[in-house]
Amino acid sequence: MSYIGASPDGKGSAERFVFTATGSTTDTVTHDDDGLAINYEANHVSVYLNGVKQVVGTDVTASNGSTLVFASNLAEDDVVEAIALSSFQPADTVSASTGGTFTGLITANGGIETDTNSKVIQKGAFMQSSTHQALTLGY
Repeated sequence: MSYIGASPDGKGSAERFVFTATGSTTDTVTHDDDGLAINYEANHVSVYLNGVKQVVGTDVTASNGSTLVFASNLAEDDVVEAIALSSFQPADTVSASTGGTFTGLITANGGIETDTNSKVIQKGAFMQSSTHQALTLGY
């Protein structure tokens, strides 16, 4: 097994399992060449047979997290490689190019800037301007 990449916050890592078929052919792989049990999350594994990516659900079944079951028996010296990817939760972001809506409070410690065609409107600030007061009150 090889450990590919790491992130202490759980935002993506991978484990690589390599199994070489011996004289007794099988269609099921449960461990790698070092005897380490294969471990993956369903729908988060890529499987290769002799360097050719297999279609999970067609060429190989990978659904329980601990076995890979091939559609046919492996031949002697076939090499199976499984890359088990961790799942992660992406950050809660608003697109810089298309924008979005915030539902919670926003704090900007460095001020707020806009382009020259945009306005920042403060809720409830209409009557704070003396010009607006004059127009509304008839001064």
